Order: sequence, then structure tokens, then C-alpha cells
Amino acid sequence: MAIKLKTSRVDVQVCIIVAVVVVLSFICVYAFNYFVTYSQMIDSLKERCDGINTYVENVLDTSTFEGIESADDMTDPSYLAIQDSLERVKVATGARYLYTAKRADDGSLIYVVDGLPPESEDFRKPGDPIEEEIIPDMERALANEIVYPDDIMDTGWGYVFVAYYPIHEAGEVVGVVGIEFNAQRQYESFHMVRIGTPIIAGIFLLIAIVVSWLVFRRISNPWYRDMANTDYLTGLKNRNAFEIDLANWSGTEEAKAIGALSIDLDGLKEMNDTFGHPAGDEYIVAAARIVADACKDSGAVYRVGGDEFVALCFGLTESQAQQIIENMRAATVGQTVQGCPISLSIGWAVHKKGETVEQTISRADRRMYEEKHARHECPNQA
Repeated sequence: MAIKLKTSRVDVQVCIIVAVVVVLSFICVYAFNYFVTYSQMIDSLKERCDGINTYVENVLDTSTFEGIESADDMTDPSYLAIQDSLERVKVATGARYLYTAKRADDGSLIYVVDGLPPESEDFRKPGDPIEEEIIPDMERALANEIVYPDDIMDTGWGYVFVAYYPIHEAGEVVGVVGIEFNAQRQYESFHMVRIGTPIIAGIFLLIAIVVSWLVFRRISNPWYRDMANTDYLTGLKNRNAFEIDLANWSGTEEAKAIGALSIDLDGLKEMNDTFGHPAGDEYIVAAARIVADACKDSGAVYRVGGDEFVALCFGLTESQAQQIIENMRAATVGQTVQGCPISLSIGWAVHKKGETVEQTISRADRRMYEEKHARHECPNQA
């Protein structure tokens, strides 16, 4: 029940709507920027690999896929030439690994030429078996498919981008070129986007909620006028504004400081019946002006019915309530409409501990009706 009451408050509903809009906006922007930028990065890595493959395939002596079988062939001039070329390309392009591979006579997949320096710890000799984890992609390349990764790969020793290209001779696939780039920096950049974006979104979400709450409280304060919340005849806040403000204050600390004045205009029916509704409207406007002037420094005044007014005042004390009532009484002296003096029945109540705003208003209403019943109903009698 408590949650239902809170979400029924207009300011809470406004904050929820703003929060949803901000969250959805960030999700859309994040998704668009992330996927567009990420796909561009992947495409850029693909283009780098394509360029290397084009160069390698143009300079590669495909005879090495027939003549190079084991470490004993490392002294072969064709092997030395290709190994030197791959090493130079690797250094020039910033590739992490660049090598060729093939299917051996026994059906296994083996390295042919490695572009790493022979003294490197990760250097692979001709005939060394291809690692199990890359065999599936190597098989696809040997089936005449260019193999790109869908994502940057976490190899355990770093984040890399790996592509495999089939090498052809006379239209037949004779081997594979493997190209690997270090993508640690790219991964860290996008990891930062993944982490940073939600944090930024959370900060802006809090800012949006606070700003929307403050702005809503500002534009719905007692002095704000608009067509939806203003009584057209008197210029006071209307019944709709009264209900909204009650909902906003319900259960808040502000509610504990609200005092209420209930005011009823005596003799409106007789005024309408005797002088007509235009005179009745004039009577209402004159009374509204008196009530508003008396309460202008204390709180908000609402016209909640044809001849009924409610004033809600923060921090109202009994002495202040009495003073406001005296000011209203004094203001009616000598004030007439169509020769009839303005007469008001007034009740007041100051908030009690454990009491709701509605209960405070109800007590003010009872006092007002008690006074009204003790007074004459004719507007020309005080």
C-alpha cells in the first residue's frame, strides 16, 4: 500500500518517466555508438589483414607448400626467402604472428614458414603441428573460405584478432596464411566504453531525476498559474490543483507543517436568485480577492467549489490562523455587491501529530459549518 501511495504522487510519476526516457536514450546511444564503432574497428582490422594477405600471396613461392615438410628443410633457399619476407612484413605492419600452414600427407595440419625470428620463444619450425584450438578455423580456410573472427579473441595471453586466408595454386588451395594482430588496446578501449557508459548514464540519470523533481516542484508551487490548475473566474488555484498538491504532499515532511482554512461564501444562492448569476459571479470574485489578500503571505488559496475556498498554509499556528481570519473579517467591512455585504463562514485547523492533510482539512471544514449554521444565510447579514 505504501508503494502504491508513493507512485500515485505526480512528482514521483514525473521522475519515473524522466528516468525511463533517460535510460532508454542512453541505451540507444550506447548501442548505436558501440556497435557502429566496434564494427568499424573490426572492419579496419580485416582491411589490414586483407592488405597483408594480398602482398604475401603475390610474393609467396607456393612451391614451399610442396617442398617444405620438416625442420630439416629450414636451410632450403626458398624457405629462407619466404621466412625473411614474412618477417619483414610482420615488422612493417605490426602483426603479432604471420605464418603459413598446410595439410601434411598424413592429413594433419602443420606449420610451414613462420614469420617470427628463429630465436623467438614462440617460433614454429616446419612440420610442427597446428594447435588444436585453431584447427577448426584452419580447416575452413583449407576449404577455400576466408576466416575472420566475429569478435576480438581472449587467448589467455592477450586479446588478439586472427584471420586465415587460403593460398591458391592453379585454382587449388595448397595452404593457409595465418595473420594475427594484438588487439589489447582496442579491447581495453571498448571495455572502458562498456564500463564507463553505464556509470555516466547513472550519473546523468540521477541528475535528471533531481532536476525534474526540483523543476516539477517549482512549477507546481502555490504561485504557479496555468489553465489546467487555475480557476478562470477568480484566478485562484482550482480543484484540480488542490487535488494534485494534496497528492504531492501526502506522506511528506511538508504535510506535517500544513494548516488549513476552510471558507464558505454566505448567501450565494440568494444573490443568484435575486440579482442573477453575473452578480453572483461578482460576489464570488470579491470574496476570492479578500481571501487571497489575507493569505498571500501564508500559503495557497484554492476555489474548490462554487462558493467554497480552502487555504493551505505551511507552519500555520493558532495565533496566525486567528490573525488571518481577523484580516478577512476586517476586509469584508464595507464591502458590498449589489448593496449586499460580503459574508464569510470560516473554519480553521492546525496539523496535529499523526494526522493527515485530509484530516486537518476535515477539521477545518467542521468548524466552518459549525460557524455557518450559527450565522444567517442571507448575504446582507453579517
